[in-house]
Amino acid sequence: MPRLTTGILVRFDEDRRADLLRERVEGDFSPFTDALSVRDWVLGDATIALLSFSEETIDFICLARKRNQVVTSKNRIEFSSIVSLGGVLIEAIEARLSQQIQKHFIRVSKGVGGIFPPATWALVLNAIKAERPDFASEIDRLVALLQFSGYRITGEAAEVLLQERDALGIALDIFSGSNKLRDRVLGEWAPSEEQLTELDESEKTAEFVSRPGAISSFIKGIPYQYIQEEAAIQHDLFNWPGMTPMHEAGISVFESGDRRLEVIYANRNDLEHTLGVDLLYYNESFQLFVLVQYKLMREEGDEMLYRPDAQLRSELALMDAFSANHRMTGSILTHEQFRLNDDGFMLKLVPQKGLRPASGELIKGMYVSREYMHFLLGPNGPVGSRGGSKITFDNAPRYMTNSQFTAFVNEGWIGTRGVQSADIQAIVERFYETGRAVVVARERNARAA
Repeated sequence: MPRLTTGILVRFDEDRRADLLRERVEGDFSPFTDALSVRDWVLGDATIALLSFSEETIDFICLARKRNQVVTSKNRIEFSSIVSLGGVLIEAIEARLSQQIQKHFIRVSKGVGGIFPPATWALVLNAIKAERPDFASEIDRLVALLQFSGYRITGEAAEVLLQERDALGIALDIFSGSNKLRDRVLGEWAPSEEQLTELDESEKTAEFVSRPGAISSFIKGIPYQYIQEEAAIQHDLFNWPGMTPMHEAGISVFESGDRRLEVIYANRNDLEHTLGVDLLYYNESFQLFVLVQYKLMREEGDEMLYRPDAQLRSELALMDAFSANHRMTGSILTHEQFRLNDDGFMLKLVPQKGLRPASGELIKGMYVSREYMHFLLGPNGPVGSRGGSKITFDNAPRYMTNSQFTAFVNEGWIGTRGVQSADIQAIVERFYETGRAVVVARERNARAA
């Protein structure tokens, strides 16, 4: 577990105030603020906080940050990344501590709470994890979130996670129509300390390595509340004869009103041997799908660029074949079938700037359509000083930004029309079997799920 000096306990002791806060926290675990008197805590600093809504239990664990003073002796405290502990009994925690440590714990756990001594804090966390073993990984995630906030994580495995992260983030933006859900979900991701090497605390850099039993996909590192037990291999999109066994599978579910987004992750290799990531977004309301293939841009000198290769041309051939065989040529029959572009295939060029925990922002990349990519690779496309193909933000100006792409798909302006589930499965199968990780985001009515 990452190093952590101390944490705090906050008790909400006014009955009506406690009930209101508990209702808000238990509703959707959204962040909230409150005015509290917490001494010996540096303004702006973040820490791990235990939240108690009664004298008998500790109910939640979260991140807390001290902000500006709002009234005499009180500061605004922001609470975020909230995880329920299921009301762990304070007396059960006490029973797991030595007599020497118990007195420090009892002193803090009485009244309105306070800051734990460092030695006591580490043992209290261990006691909570022993009482709630199912929440141990979530507690470790919060500690890592605090410890590695601001770090830039690199390495071959991190490059795959970077693409998975973007695929999930864009899917959430398309589904929600804003960046709020994405900020919240992506901002809660953190690696485990065992997966990082070459840690440099002064530069805040580290290298990610894939280890058995640790986080092996980006989805595995987000809050547990979004993770479903159902394996992606059971999903109809991943059932075909002779399918290559999965190295990794998982599914996350997000709901908004009567709408539901299922995000399914499938990978046949470990991260070091994964050739890249594809996102396939399927919207049942518009009967459309969009497939996004990720390519990393590298920094050469003072320029960020992507150099096309034979693998890209092979993958474009797959896209060309599917488009030719499945594209509708007839007239539209409903309002929902109208598109500005009904191709459905896009490539996203993503600058490799490292993976950043505790950040909800997307890296600014370039969305390029299949047809435009053919132009860029053709005789009239951009070339480097030695005559080879290279693509930059400047020499390929007809790209879409994150927000443009999100809005177009969300409102049904781009994407295929009339494509059914059997056709979706065919494209998933083709790209999955190339050795790429596949992220399928399926949006539908929650009542029909």
